[in-house]
Amino acid sequence: MKQCIFYLPYRLEERGMGARMMRPRKMAQAFRDIGYEVTMISGVSSERRKQMKALKKRIRQGEKFDFMYTESHTEPTLLTDPHHLPTHPFLDFKFFRYIRSCGIPIGLFYCDIYWKFDVYGEGLSEWKKKSAILCYRYDIREYKKTLNRFYVPDMKVCDYVQEEELRAIAGELPPGADNIEISALSNESGRDFSEKPLTLFYVGGLGKQYQITDLLQAVQRTEKTRLILCCREAEWKKEEATYAPYLCDRIQVIHKSGDELAPYYAEADICSLLFQKDIYRELAKPFKAYEYLAYEKPVLSTKGTAIGNFVERYDIGWNIAYSAKAIQRVFKEIFEDPALLSRMRKNCKAAKAENLWTCRAEQVAKDLVG
Repeated sequence: MKQCIFYLPYRLEERGMGARMMRPRKMAQAFRDIGYEVTMISGVSSERRKQMKALKKRIRQGEKFDFMYTESHTEPTLLTDPHHLPTHPFLDFKFFRYIRSCGIPIGLFYCDIYWKFDVYGEGLSEWKKKSAILCYRYDIREYKKTLNRFYVPDMKVCDYVQEEELRAIAGELPPGADNIEISALSNESGRDFSEKPLTLFYVGGLGKQYQITDLLQAVQRTEKTRLILCCREAEWKKEEATYAPYLCDRIQVIHKSGDELAPYYAEADICSLLFQKDIYRELAKPFKAYEYLAYEKPVLSTKGTAIGNFVERYDIGWNIAYSAKAIQRVFKEIFEDPALLSRMRKNCKAAKAENLWTCRAEQVAKDLVG
């Protein structure tokens, strides 16, 4: 039986939502799906220490592990316990060095480079911000000493990490898509949008980094379109006044998650990844983008972003400027040639086959084991 170690410097909640919880669960299952027995090490520092001790005993007794895969936290490794105090400062990387000394290669997915931007630390005192940045730098220093492979969402992240030793072992490992069985493609060539409106679906956040007013404005201005907007109820209450001027009877606001989304995906023709462009968007490949891909839905994305480049590469949507006018031009293009929807969905199916979670797991195994 092939075996691997899956290491997380925090507690993995079985039903936790958000990419930080969902991504490692998906990766762990993907390793199992490709034939690995996965030994998990996660939890608060005291829990991890006990698990490390048990694993070391197994290794001394002769058990073989092909590799260790790990994902960073959005917080520095030293500060991942709920109290955010470095009570076990040498625990994690001492273990990394032990694993490396046993001849077990290590691959780490570096999930967040937000600390490198000026906006990091808003709401923190100056000393807390500086302390956290020192801890992030400590992570980077230790990664250089212990890793065989440094995974990032997009290679541009390496421009901000600014460490040539890590760039030399870097590789992209964006999220993956679930292998959801989707019904056969329908022929859209003769579609009458007056009877069956062009339906867009947006699932995600609202607020500072998630400005989607132009999307609502484009739908409001264009007959024969409708939008299903799915967000957390608390976020909607906070942002409702911002979006109120753009609402109409063709815009439906819902608060659903998980399996509850399936019927809305079934209704949708296109999903939206359109946001105002910023430096962080140039690096991010949103978890939600690959959920859209799992349902084989073409997308609208913002030109000049990492996910926009992905959309262009596979021709699975429209990579455009973030503006109501640009969105309306896409609507017009589809109204004039409805068969575009069928072609894009066909491309989505092909792209999905190359971007499943099992593909990500196989990539890690190949990189680390050979």
